[in-house]
Amino acid sequence: MNSSELDKIKDAVISLLKEKGISISESGSKQAETDCQDRSPFKMDPMLIPVAITDRTVYLSKKDKETCFGGTVLTKDDALSKGSRVIYKETVTVCGPDGDMEDVRVSDASENQSRVELISGDDLSLGIKAPLRLSSDTKCSPGLRIAGPSGSVELEEGAIIPLRKITLDPPHAEHYGLRTGQVVSVEVSGSRGGVFTNVAVVVEEHLDSLCWLDVSEAKSMCISDNAMVKIVK
Repeated sequence: MNSSELDKIKDAVISLLKEKGISISESGSKQAETDCQDRSPFKMDPMLIPVAITDRTVYLSKKDKETCFGGTVLTKDDALSKGSRVIYKETVTVCGPDGDMEDVRVSDASENQSRVELISGDDLSLGIKAPLRLSSDTKCSPGLRIAGPSGSVELEEGAIIPLRKITLDPPHAEHYGLRTGQVVSVEVSGSRGGVFTNVAVVVEEHLDSLCWLDVSEAKSMCISDNAMVKIVK
């Protein structure tokens, strides 16, 4: 078979792939494989929701932020901020009975009550027993000291390990068929994929439509920020 015949076969194959919506560039079959993955049933599933990965964070009230940082205007970290949640580049030290955790990022407490959201295992290092809660539920949780460059504050309560959760505004909740108080699972695609159970659903106006997982959970299944997971009722 000469080169002219091979070119004709190649052109016919490219034409057929284009008819099926698969574009071919210089990368050839690699591009075709990527396009096929993008058109897979999982990618096109209407129950997909993007992931936001969280790390240990101190949420400071306006008063406590002023105590810790004085009159300093904090700098937004665009790489870590997600949706309406702003994470700052400045850090504090979280102090417990048995140890301290340095360089913990800070955010604003929308409820005007400071709290500390930890990763599982952090509480043992600090010497406390933090309950597994939704972010808004800090009643009767342990307290900690928060030390900033300008001063420190003592929290009588507020240290929790946040539940996995999905936050939605009402229109998106209707789309997914979910409601506040519901508990679902999320399915992760890929070679290290699996299922996270016990994911709480929170529906409120102006909430970002995201599935919130902490950094240790994300690492366990090789999930990156903005990855898509599937909601399983």
